[in-house]
Amino acid sequence: MRRIPVERSVNASLSILAILGIVALLHYAASVVITILTSILVALALEPLVQLLRKRARLSRHPASLIVVFLAIALLYGILYLAYASAQQLLSDLPRLVAQVRDAPLVQRMTEEVQRLTKNIQEAGKTIAPAGPAAPGSGTAVVVREGKTWAEAVLQGLGSVTTILFSLSFIPFLVYFILADKERLTRRTRELFPREHQETAGAVIHAIERMMQKFLAGSAIVAGILCAVTSLAFLLVGLPYWLALGLISGMLSMIPYLGLVFALLPALVVGLVSFSTGGPIAVIVIVVVGLHLAAANMLIPRLVGRGVRLNAVVSTVAVMFFGWLWGGMGLILGIPIVAVVKCVVDNVPAAQPIGRWLGD
Repeated sequence: MRRIPVERSVNASLSILAILGIVALLHYAASVVITILTSILVALALEPLVQLLRKRARLSRHPASLIVVFLAIALLYGILYLAYASAQQLLSDLPRLVAQVRDAPLVQRMTEEVQRLTKNIQEAGKTIAPAGPAAPGSGTAVVVREGKTWAEAVLQGLGSVTTILFSLSFIPFLVYFILADKERLTRRTRELFPREHQETAGAVIHAIERMMQKFLAGSAIVAGILCAVTSLAFLLVGLPYWLALGLISGMLSMIPYLGLVFALLPALVVGLVSFSTGGPIAVIVIVVVGLHLAAANMLIPRLVGRGVRLNAVVSTVAVMFFGWLWGGMGLILGIPIVAVVKCVVDNVPAAQPIGRWLGD
């Protein structure tokens, strides 16, 4: 009988312990890791603008980075300002809307149909297999546990509101520092490796940068199209809070695989309360589902998939794992993280079989 060498089993055990340690670190330092990763992604997305400003205005990297970060913050503020009134009204009315969902005519009709169907099934079950008398003391104890709210589930990786504000306050500064010192950071990162591997490290860094820029640019274009078309459709159908709901639905629709449910739910809740007939509800469902399918099958493969090239199994597992680990932010960051891992192993000859396994 052939025995596994002790050295190989020790290395395998150490590898497993290292993976578990990394997962624990990602869990307990979630707010820090999410802030750093988000800053890196934003910096990579803004890097082409810095290069453009340096060429056209002949500025050095530091003032060009400062101008680009300031313009990005101004653009984000402008978008939030346009949607502020609608979003503020939606947030203030949200408890009332949720409470009115049960009283909505469509919901009452659906509830009555479900109750009627359940009653018919129970009666059919009794005729097939009559229930015997229950033995005393054989009841099953039911323990009710209070679950997380939707906000807690989405923001579980970032922690409390104070932690979220603390993290958001660091992102603009980190983005500026990464952009301003990009060349020096790249050189020093390459110098961390032995001299014979520095060329490979430089190629990996360059490949990651190009891949993430394609991914982010394509994602921004698709998200912009989804937000604009969804908002216009909600306006035409007469849905209240159409701008805020359109932006929310368009952004959530970008989440792989689970985005359809997240994108449809807010508009559906408001529509059930606002409309007494099923026509507008059907239009909302058709628009959101149609846009999501068009984005998933046409826009995302052409504009986003070229840069990432992960197969469906790996993408699904990445979304599931990082969604469990970090909540809503994990759904957004899961695929970029695995795509970076694939980019690294693709440029390391010994690990290229792993890259082919991860690829499409």
